[in-house]
Amino acid sequence: MGDGHLPRGEWVALAVALIWSAGFIVAAALAPAYQSTTETSSGTITHGSATLVDENGRAVLLPVGVPLLVTVIVGCALWRREASRGAGPIAWTFTGLLAGFNVVAMHSIGPFMLPVTASLVVACALRQARRHGEAGSAALPT
Repeated sequence: MGDGHLPRGEWVALAVALIWSAGFIVAAALAPAYQSTTETSSGTITHGSATLVDENGRAVLLPVGVPLLVTVIVGCALWRREASRGAGPIAWTFTGLLAGFNVVAMHSIGPFMLPVTASLVVACALRQARRHGEAGSAALPT
């Protein structure tokens, strides 16, 4: 399968990672993540909310965008793996780096990145299993 096409399982896993990581960026900009309550001296209570971007500035989009960047890198590596022997280790390395980033960010945004990491692990594992299956079947006499 040297044409660069991904089998369904790998494609679905990468699509889930891509959709989740893109949605994560949109949520950081639009979804309320912080709640506030203020009370004036006259006793009027006001409730408010803020997004991650409102509360932390646009710079928060850098760590929030890491899963999307890693998904694109892993997807390209798996898609082009047939042309490059080093693409599999590249895909696994970036997936592992994202897993480490999840651990570091576990008390803030890390848990929201876990579905992306899990999807990339599935995509890499499916590709590795398929490659080992092809190598094993190529070694069998016909």
